[in-house]
Amino acid sequence: MHWDKPTLTDSGGFQVFSLGAGKKQNNNLSISQSSNLPTGDKRSEEQKIGRLEHTPKVKIDEEGVDFTSHIDGSTHRFTPESAIQIQHKIGADIIMAFDECTPDKADLKYATDAMGRTHRWAKRCIEEHEKDKQHHGYPQYLFGIIQGGVHRELREESARVISSMPFDGIALGGESIGYNMPITADTLDWVVPIIGPDRPRYTMGVGFSPRDLFTVVEHGADMFDCVAPTRIARNGALYVRKEISPDMRINITNATFAKDFGPIDPKCKCPTCLNYSRAYIHHLFRTEELSSYRLATIHNLWFFLDLMREIREAIRADRFMELKNEWV
Repeated sequence: MHWDKPTLTDSGGFQVFSLGAGKKQNNNLSISQSSNLPTGDKRSEEQKIGRLEHTPKVKIDEEGVDFTSHIDGSTHRFTPESAIQIQHKIGADIIMAFDECTPDKADLKYATDAMGRTHRWAKRCIEEHEKDKQHHGYPQYLFGIIQGGVHRELREESARVISSMPFDGIALGGESIGYNMPITADTLDWVVPIIGPDRPRYTMGVGFSPRDLFTVVEHGADMFDCVAPTRIARNGALYVRKEISPDMRINITNATFAKDFGPIDPKCKCPTCLNYSRAYIHHLFRTEELSSYRLATIHNLWFFLDLMREIREAIRADRFMELKNEWV
């Protein structure tokens, strides 16, 4: 990639969920229901797939996961050990333990079983990581993942177990995180005091809305990631400040932008906003020019990175809540 900054890889736990348990949950969605899902939502793509294919592509057991490729139907075996080995080979700076991602609607028994398996897999991941954690001559940092669904007692138990292990950072996983923001905030309140301040805290899948960043920062998260800024950019959804749109995004493909020669967001200093108008970006999308995806993606990534720069500066200046009120 010729990228000289940190990289992070996931272990595949969420992908197992999206093609397995998540798909089984979503098979009953009608076409009208799934078409109303917000573009870029963490579950929208999996739910749309779920209405088209009705066969789960994974089988989970104590040792690992049997995985069927959605591309060519080939079968693969994922284990905690192989997940670590693959990430070692890729060379990411931060790698994740192999976990069982808990569905948002999981009952207590399912969530308990998945959490227990995640804990046992975590130990195996650490053991495999210790064999070759400087595969490329530099340290690769392993993060453990807290599971437990929406159940407070399980989340707190998982936080205690995962935090007791020698991980370099602690992540908060499960379908709820980033998808259900009130639960995400509550879960952080439950686990942050247990995790403590000595290691980075990472909420997986957060970043669909700029408002979500303020939520998790306020509740103690240090790191977060999401495909939404790039995914929704490819569909013409572009982030803007709340004074432009209460949703903090516009759909540039709407006819109203055909003769709008202003920038996407007047306060944005990204290369797209400085050089191209809404009308031009609208034109690119309507004519299906490939540059539309690139320019839209540049804007959305810049928008989030610049917002995070403001948040970091506000924290240093002890004015985070003031900045949150300005934005949210």
